[in-house]
Amino acid sequence: MEIKKINDELFYIADTTNIPLIKTPEGFIIFDAPIDKDKAKKVKKIIEENEIKPKFLILSHHHADHTGGASYLKEYFNLTVLTSESEKLFIENPMIEPIYLAQGANPPKEFLTKWVKSKPVKVDEVVQQGEQEIGGKRIEFLDLSGHSIGMMGVKVDDVIFSADCFFSEEILKKYIVPYFHDKDKFIEKLNYIKAFEFLYILPSHGALYSRNEANSVLEENIKVVNNVEKQILTIIKTPKNVEEILTSLNLPLTDFVVSYLIKSSAQSILFSLLNKGDIKTYTKNCITYFAK
Repeated sequence: MEIKKINDELFYIADTTNIPLIKTPEGFIIFDAPIDKDKAKKVKKIIEENEIKPKFLILSHHHADHTGGASYLKEYFNLTVLTSESEKLFIENPMIEPIYLAQGANPPKEFLTKWVKSKPVKVDEVVQQGEQEIGGKRIEFLDLSGHSIGMMGVKVDDVIFSADCFFSEEILKKYIVPYFHDKDKFIEKLNYIKAFEFLYILPSHGALYSRNEANSVLEENIKVVNNVEKQILTIIKTPKNVEEILTSLNLPLTDFVVSYLIKSSAQSILFSLLNKGDIKTYTKNCITYFAK
């Protein structure tokens, strides 16, 4: 975990979840938090060692690896927490995440660990898409919903902090199917980011990309999702249930939590196709099948 400089007003703490730092006339903005209190303490130490005075905390979305340490940072630095309207509900009520991942059932203990269930954080201000002045600095909030229900990124000057709008090629190779709430919005927001003018873009997981480097990675994300959809359409030429579809995709899923996350992504693709009328579904002997 180390601090890296982008320009005189923009920095980030590089880690498994990058933590951008934005300088304003009234104090720094922290963009997202690490996964737990222990990591948050390390972030706090780096901030203090560099004589940074934070005043605001923007939470891009509710997933635990972005919010787990937020309550500690908020309390320690007395931060004003901002997020989108849709994400506010989940951030303040983190039990919703394991419940919906368990499809409404009482969640198993695996969904109640720090990897899924965050700690609640009181949101002080809801922000909308578009430009807004925070701490005396103009920040452009970007609606990047798709990976989660109301995820937001920010554009500051010529730099975009894109949260989980896209994933590195290493992550795509590891999991084959990236995690997203809404497949169509996920693709839409990848194209939305591609149309922006910027010098650099920093995802939450991965390196700082130049404009040219970002184009290649964004295209790869689009290609991967579209290829998975094509594979699914081929697989369900004969009716299949979700588990059979996942088996046919030959995904490297051995972790309980990750398997449910990727299953959710596969269902997002299936439901998108279903809503468009491209496939049909039926239920037989309590098992739901999808067919082309």
